[in-house]
Amino acid sequence: MPFKKNNIRRIHNKRFSWLLALNLLIFSCLSYGQDTSEIQVNDDSKPVIKDGFEWQFLLDLSLVYDPQIIAGIEQNELSQYFMPGLLVDISYKGFFLQTNQRRSNALLGGTELGYQVIVEENWQLDLIAKAYMQGYDSDSLIEYGGGDDELLEGLRERDATIGIAVRYSHYLQDALFTLDFAYGSSSDDVNGDHVGGIIIDSFYSHLLPYKNWDIYLGTGLTYFSQDIVNHYIGVGSDEVTDIRPAYTANGGFRGQVELYVQHPLSASWSFQAGMTHSIFSNDVKKSPLVDTNQVTQVMLGVLYVF
Repeated sequence: MPFKKNNIRRIHNKRFSWLLALNLLIFSCLSYGQDTSEIQVNDDSKPVIKDGFEWQFLLDLSLVYDPQIIAGIEQNELSQYFMPGLLVDISYKGFFLQTNQRRSNALLGGTELGYQVIVEENWQLDLIAKAYMQGYDSDSLIEYGGGDDELLEGLRERDATIGIAVRYSHYLQDALFTLDFAYGSSSDDVNGDHVGGIIIDSFYSHLLPYKNWDIYLGTGLTYFSQDIVNHYIGVGSDEVTDIRPAYTANGGFRGQVELYVQHPLSASWSFQAGMTHSIFSNDVKKSPLVDTNQVTQVMLGVLYVF
């Protein structure tokens, strides 16, 4: 049940994100002339109504140890650890495009497109669209990720699962709990057909401020229905080989615990570090494509605020 992009997808997706963000940045500067030196600071203990036009961009320059559960995938080159990104937060009349800046690295939070439906004193209800699982291509994993060519060669490309969700967010003192009820879909599964299923994603994040440090402690639990899990780690009849038997995956869970810290270095620069440990259902290890159901991601880097 891989949740990380392979190197080729990272390159293409980051190029697209950079172009999108650059165009939005140019448009917003020309249209609104907003002073980027004035960065809005939101209160994390209550919802923020996204009514007026506001935007913020942060350049993420991080080194990330990014293991995958697919057998044989390793980061062998230093360049594979360097994962720059652009964190985006744009809103207007209830609509928003944002990345989760309470989490360790944008790979985990992801980019979300949404609309605020209800905003109350300590809770809100949103409609959102985001990628809940990233796809992978076996050829790229073999060539650039050190994957086992005998085990992975000939697999169909797995496309990302995009979900449309209703999200409930509840704000506490220095804490935030979110719960997504989503329907995720992808263009095809291992048998060449459309795949779709239910995703229930929850996460709790607690802020522990200490001097000039922001320390976020997080934990989450996500359920993926059978069709979605099978899309990623199942082996269809047309993919069977001597060492890769047919396999149909069951629905499953992913549990996560996370530590993420930020510390300002100057008016524009801040230090960040994080560690996330993910545990997947035991059944995941039964897939011939998987060699572990636990991975730990470690991130270290800096953020630059435009």
